[in-house]
Amino acid sequence: MVQRSKARAALFALFLAATSSCAAKGSDGPRDGVAAATDADRARALLETSAPLPPRVEVVALCDAVAVLASKEANADEQGRLYRLAADLRARVWRLDRADGDAREALELYAASARAARGKEAGCEADRARSILSGEMQADATAAYRHLYLAKRKYGSLAESSPDSPCLAAIDRHLAMAVAHRPTGEELAALEREGDRAETLAKAPVSASAEAEGSAAAPVVASAGAGDVVVAPTGLAPAKGPVKITKIEKYSGEGGGRVVIHLSEATSFKVGALDADGGRDARIFVDIDKAGAKGVARETEVGGAIKRIRTGPRADSTRIVLDLSAKMHRRVFYLPQPFRIVIDVSARAPETAAPTAGGPRTVKRVAIDAGHGGDDAGAVGPTGLKEKDVTLDIAKRVAPLLADELKIETLLTRDRDVFVPLDERTARANAFHADLFVSIHCNASETGEARGVEVFILDELKDTSRAPARIAALENGVPVSGALDPAALDAEMASIANRLGSGQVAASSRILGLLLGRATMASLTQKYPDTSDHGLKSAGFYVLAGAEMPAVLFETSFISNPEDESRLAKADYKQKLADGIVNAIRAYREGKK
Repeated sequence: MVQRSKARAALFALFLAATSSCAAKGSDGPRDGVAAATDADRARALLETSAPLPPRVEVVALCDAVAVLASKEANADEQGRLYRLAADLRARVWRLDRADGDAREALELYAASARAARGKEAGCEADRARSILSGEMQADATAAYRHLYLAKRKYGSLAESSPDSPCLAAIDRHLAMAVAHRPTGEELAALEREGDRAETLAKAPVSASAEAEGSAAAPVVASAGAGDVVVAPTGLAPAKGPVKITKIEKYSGEGGGRVVIHLSEATSFKVGALDADGGRDARIFVDIDKAGAKGVARETEVGGAIKRIRTGPRADSTRIVLDLSAKMHRRVFYLPQPFRIVIDVSARAPETAAPTAGGPRTVKRVAIDAGHGGDDAGAVGPTGLKEKDVTLDIAKRVAPLLADELKIETLLTRDRDVFVPLDERTARANAFHADLFVSIHCNASETGEARGVEVFILDELKDTSRAPARIAALENGVPVSGALDPAALDAEMASIANRLGSGQVAASSRILGLLLGRATMASLTQKYPDTSDHGLKSAGFYVLAGAEMPAVLFETSFISNPEDESRLAKADYKQKLADGIVNAIRAYREGKK
């Protein structure tokens, strides 16, 4: 208790010293445009300690307006001043209300100000303010010392060009006041190594990485190893006007999570990641071009791997930030209709090893997905049999067999008649760290004549006929008469699959799919010799997109055909289908092909 009191006292002293000499300068006066001058002047007026603050929502909106002005400002010095102005005002709000979201936004704005004034006195001042706020936010004088020390090392070169630097002199005073909280031993050695790195980076040429804003050629997928990239949808008409973020869905467990950003139209977006620093969590960001987020919460606490989701305006875009519990592997891609951006994070590294040529494979956990559910009945047979009921029945037959016979832990993405979004089904499998994913469905044809068994994987397009594309469109919930032709949609999904960097997963999925087809036919044909085998095909099923493990979609039979529907209603037939799934997983684990 005594130590904590001393730490708080030291922080308070640092804060008093900081506020006496670290107030925002802002711009010297009105620049171009009445709106810019009005917003900046209002912000400066609210920084006066005697000035009463309006309601928080108004102050936050003003900070956003100043930050947007900064992002559009061509003059780097003025840009840095505007970012600093917004940061100081947001920090004042935090010191009054103690809402952590305000402190986090202030830290981001201070960092932007420091980048704009890189290597200059103003940049040093922004980093100094950020260091003190980080320590305050953590209520830890040791943390404040660490951040200030790194700021000094980063701006040490100022001493050469400006020996009387007020910023460095102030940092020295802060460090002297907090010397009792200076780390020792290995912690000090680690801090000094970090300081060496900060000093080296500060002397390096300015690059796009300074703001995690590097862009590459426009792929359709951004993965952990790709750096920061711009993702541009292919084959989709770009938005001509403003794009609206309609909703943000999230699913998060301890080992990973998924965030799905729904948009009114297709648009390009930029993806980047930042390590934990300055009291801020490791984070992933997505800047969505032409997008507005009116009606979307500015900050949402999530929990698990994804601590929270934040939104904020930028020049001609909206930034979505995922604050993470730790540094995570990431994969960001889009799904075309309706257009949405999917952000997957995982503590588990992507599979890189090629499928084993022989010998057992590791299969300890399997995710079984019963298609459709709740208000989504799926396909309906001639007598009214619903796909959602058949798939759930089969899934519930598979799970105990896997547990009893193979000692495999099983996740059912749904275990009752409820609707689970397609995006969340794969997210649950990923968070479960499943080794295999099997999505169970019933097929349907336009004429009702087709019969038999069919297995699909998400892979590069091999079958260019419209039949698989139509099946995928139906399972995806996309109207066949929609704006995007099913074949075009399928080609777009194939392109995404090709760029997901999941060639090893696709190869293993193909092995699992072949085994599933053979095992099912062996199980069925003893009693139902007229069963047709439609083989293994590729199609753009949304539910398979982003799966970190080998994944297949199993069309058990054609519920649209009277004879197949009659069989799907029988317990014996559904049990044989379940046996086929279990036997395929057994064969896959044994290393068969």
